[in-house]
Amino acid sequence: MNPDEFCTSDQWSMLSSAASNSQLAGVLGAFLITAIALLFDRSSREGVHTLALFSSAVLVLMLSSFLFSWITGSQVPDAQRRGICAIAWTQGAVSIGMLAAGTTALFGGLGWMLASHAANKVSDLDPDDVRAYCFLADLGGWLTFAAAMATTLILSETSIDYLHFMLDRRPDWWLVALIAVSSALITFVNFVLVYRRTKALRKSLTDTNEPTVLALRSIKVATVGTVVLAIVASGVAVSLNRLPKDWLTGPNIALVIGVLALTFVVPTVVAISICYSVASTDDRRG
Repeated sequence: MNPDEFCTSDQWSMLSSAASNSQLAGVLGAFLITAIALLFDRSSREGVHTLALFSSAVLVLMLSSFLFSWITGSQVPDAQRRGICAIAWTQGAVSIGMLAAGTTALFGGLGWMLASHAANKVSDLDPDDVRAYCFLADLGGWLTFAAAMATTLILSETSIDYLHFMLDRRPDWWLVALIAVSSALITFVNFVLVYRRTKALRKSLTDTNEPTVLALRSIKVATVGTVVLAIVASGVAVSLNRLPKDWLTGPNIALVIGVLALTFVVPTVVAISICYSVASTDDRRG
């Protein structure tokens, strides 16, 4: 397979899609900046942790937007087509991983905001009105799951397309199966986490005898993981031009595995952490 001027892999072009992805990441980052401004007036621990998660998401989304815009400036001369396209695909793959992590963090924080609002309101409501706020709290959790599920599926397809291009052929069936099964397992785990935590929160909200205290779990893991992904992925992306071209056109297996870790593994770990931290109530605190 000889790469064309659009660097297509399995009928999909990283160069052609980079501009739209850059705009999407920029818009999401701008939305988060607005949300952060609203959270500055909240002194609760839920608001503080949500603010931290949103701040890390702004960083990863803005860097992702920049990297996508950088890809749009790529020129693909015939003599260096393979190498330039390999750089574009590597940059694009890690940028999609960054975009996925930032998007999941956005909806995870939004879910916390909805659940916190519901928990603060139910104590002042009649029992007949509690059901509406229970629905609002449930919505926050399932929006988080929907974002995690969608981004996981996108990341799995991106990983397969990346391998397709870098290996210059369709990946072996076991590689495709490994990625597909992993994404299905991750989605199932996220579903179970969100289901259990939203169920516990709903039960607590409907129990008017005790106040609902939201429990934080792995929100710090998600926040730190998002920041680490932003730093490492952007560092790798901007350094590709300095690497030996043989590492990309060969390709170098260690480099490919590292890119897949940044494209698929780290963003899905962030997604699991965010689903594990979906607003709920239990005996754990902090």
